[in-house]
Amino acid sequence: MAGLRRFIIALRLKGLEATQQLHEGYVGEARRLLSHIACSVVDVRIGGRRLEVDVLTDNPDEVVKTLSTGLAPLEYVREVAPLEGLSEEEIVNLAVSLFNDERFWEAHEALEQVWRNKAGEEREVLSGLIKLSAAFVHAQKGRGENSLRMLQSALNHLSRWSRERYYNVNVEALRKELELLSMSGLLRIIRIPV
Repeated sequence: MAGLRRFIIALRLKGLEATQQLHEGYVGEARRLLSHIACSVVDVRIGGRRLEVDVLTDNPDEVVKTLSTGLAPLEYVREVAPLEGLSEEEIVNLAVSLFNDERFWEAHEALEQVWRNKAGEEREVLSGLIKLSAAFVHAQKGRGENSLRMLQSALNHLSRWSRERYYNVNVEALRKELELLSMSGLLRIIRIPV
């Protein structure tokens, strides 16, 4: 399926609590609904605010029409592509905004774009933010144990950052929040403090 582009199709479905069974069900349902279109369902992520269907297609309009008719109303569509024309600070700020809107996968991808060219403490803080985002992507697939492990890994990376802030991120407050979350052993959605 050469020439396909990747899209996030976000549907307005609120109040769902992700479980592995529900995740598998939505992946199957998305694939069934889209079986007549040249596309591939990469994944589905279940959030408290929306259902994200991640697809490869050359016909996004038909995918959107089918999913918004068959599953839930459309919230937004975004083509997955490198962020161009933005400074590193703008990308980090965008990633924080995406994370705080429970768009964890998109936050992860944005942060990786900055992380690739970093070393030392800056690479550590970015690794922590990326793993934090990944933790909640696991949560959106109903993989709570993986999510809690990733949260601990995120905290380990963030603990290697010696300053209070990284761009608009209050790393000190975020570490404290993750320590509390880690001690509780319970998974709940948090926001990145700015």
